[in-house]
Amino acid sequence: MSYIARCHPLCGWLRLQPQDYARTMEQLLKQRDDYLLIKPDHSGPAPGYMQWVWSVELPQLARRPYYAAQIEQQVQELLVESATVESQIAPEAAALQRRLDELALQVDVLEAAIGHD
Repeated sequence: MSYIARCHPLCGWLRLQPQDYARTMEQLLKQRDDYLLIKPDHSGPAPGYMQWVWSVELPQLARRPYYAAQIEQQVQELLVESATVESQIAPEAAALQRRLDELALQVDVLEAAIGHD
């Protein structure tokens, strides 16, 4: 049987089989309609839908090899991206700390010059 997998509406990296896509869209629309009664100017997925995806849907899907493989791949991609961001933060943080130390030293020198202790 051949079918076209569709991207998950919240987790765009996750390719859903038709029956799973239909179920998540049903939940998305239900949550949206319910939330719009409370907050008519809201846009985007309702908070209840996002909570359902993370706490109910993804754990259920993760039990199936088709989805577990995609989730694991996403985890690996996130870890690589995290390492990249961390490698960018470290030198920037060090440079900012040096600047902060320089500023504190200047304040100390200037305060000493005007007689503040």
